[in-house]
Amino acid sequence: MKRITTLLLILALGFQLKAQGLKELGQIPLDFTPDYIDFSPNDHYMVLEHDRQYQVWDVKSATKILEGEHAFTLGRYIKDLAVSTGSGYIMFENEQVFMTFDYQHNSTLVKAYSLIDGKSLWETDQLHMAISVTETILTAHGVQEGNLFEPGLNVKSNSNKFYTKDKFIDRLINYLPERQAITINGKNGLQLVDVKTGKLHWIQKAVSGGIGELLYDTKTKRMLAIQVPNSEGAIDQLASKQEVLALDAGTGKLLWRVEYSGTFQPGFASVIGNTLVLPYLELTFIDVETGEEIQGDIKTRTQAAKTTTKVLGNIMAIDRAVHGSEEAQGSNKYNRLIPRKLHFNSDGKLCYFTTFNEEGQLGTGMKKGYLIIDIHKDKVEKEEYGILGNQWTVVQDEMVDGLFYVKASGNLNRTMITALDAKTGDVVFETKKASNSADITKLFNPFMVSNGRIVDIVSQGIFIHDAKTGKELSYTRTKDLGIGRVKYSEFYANGILLFGTKGLAIIDFEGNHLASVATKSLLDVIATKEEVWVLENKTFTRMHSKNGDVLETNILPKTEHVFLSPSGNTIANFSTSNKQLSIKQQG
Repeated sequence: MKRITTLLLILALGFQLKAQGLKELGQIPLDFTPDYIDFSPNDHYMVLEHDRQYQVWDVKSATKILEGEHAFTLGRYIKDLAVSTGSGYIMFENEQVFMTFDYQHNSTLVKAYSLIDGKSLWETDQLHMAISVTETILTAHGVQEGNLFEPGLNVKSNSNKFYTKDKFIDRLINYLPERQAITINGKNGLQLVDVKTGKLHWIQKAVSGGIGELLYDTKTKRMLAIQVPNSEGAIDQLASKQEVLALDAGTGKLLWRVEYSGTFQPGFASVIGNTLVLPYLELTFIDVETGEEIQGDIKTRTQAAKTTTKVLGNIMAIDRAVHGSEEAQGSNKYNRLIPRKLHFNSDGKLCYFTTFNEEGQLGTGMKKGYLIIDIHKDKVEKEEYGILGNQWTVVQDEMVDGLFYVKASGNLNRTMITALDAKTGDVVFETKKASNSADITKLFNPFMVSNGRIVDIVSQGIFIHDAKTGKELSYTRTKDLGIGRVKYSEFYANGILLFGTKGLAIIDFEGNHLASVATKSLLDVIATKEEVWVLENKTFTRMHSKNGDVLETNILPKTEHVFLSPSGNTIANFSTSNKQLSIKQQG
């Protein structure tokens, strides 16, 4: 068993970071102590925030671009879903614009500044965000604050186009890089606003309430707004229509609206050719031009399941009205939703694994099988029935290098992974059934496929399989890692990071345990090809990325605060004793 490195060293006189390849860009005097320092995705800019004060800096030149004060408490401070007031920002790197939002129920003040010289570009108090429906949107997106082990809140921040750390702004603002504009989900309707000039292009009053997601179809230049009910209340659940609305992006004209089945979840809807694919309840194919559900193979095969689910949805809403929200939330018995990511084989055909009966009716029966679907023809071209039996419940599917992988949970809390040939549906291999805890909260971690390896984490350990053959290459017991129960995992250049309830472990792609670090209050972890950085409240540790050796450990004095950029290229170290911010960056 690899020894556990405990972060206890003699306190140095000062924090002197020696990270390999870092050079100091400058020392910046500050007149406040930042609670947050955010780096833009390309490390060009950084934003310092404290309570209501903010500053924006150019990292490489170590020069301040602009500073100001927010009107309200930072939205990122707010822990619950009930919103009254808040402030936050968005950074648009392509347009070189920094935008602040001071929002409350009845008004929103927006200010835009140039990231070139810090000058004001425009401001308005006429763009009211629909804060009253934010709770519903956040619930639909499953926002969880303060959990390092969950995937990042703002997926859009990785695109180098739209960056924000405010959860409310992130859900109420959509960025359209093709038009250099943002849409604001406002109380007066959907509004399209130019990022650089603040010009209000249009308001569409027909689009109101909660918008769970907004897609842009470049071919037709249409915006597709996916609505969600205004609240979780029984009346809204019964009376509200779940609709997709299509708008002309240039004029805001409402082109069509159509109802959809199932429960919205973000990140699953896609436009394929002329077809909008909604996988919320099995599959729904909508013609982007006409807004009509396509009268083809998929609609015929899913009609029974959708009718049944609509009835169950009404029963659930009545349940809430009679028994209250706690009763409704206590059981998920009516939720038949298992959304699926869309996977395509090398022929461009949709690969889909679900429940269907011997007649091919989707969402009915108990056995699970594999379908190959031509979306353009709306036709199931191949179906393999009964690959998994009644006792198995699908919990995840992925497709990599021509193989379609399905993880399922069965009797006695066992899980296994089945691999199929994506073109034929033939079973290539099944992994052995892995035991799991009877505690359902410890049952499932997503498996990952990379570097020719499957990494499958179960409640008691980590399996690594050959991704082509399914051969078990290694098994590591979780308790041997010394990090408690594994909560989250991710790949990095040289292996896998495992985040547990008591610490962080590193293993390579062969399953060799490289290192473990006991942690109590993990703030950040950055893993690059060369090093892994682990930041806690009181300690900072550097480890060799390939062998796990500890290169440096510092106990941070109370006067020192360290901030890491997501890329691993920049470190900012602020000393409260002399109010100096030191910036170091990879050379």
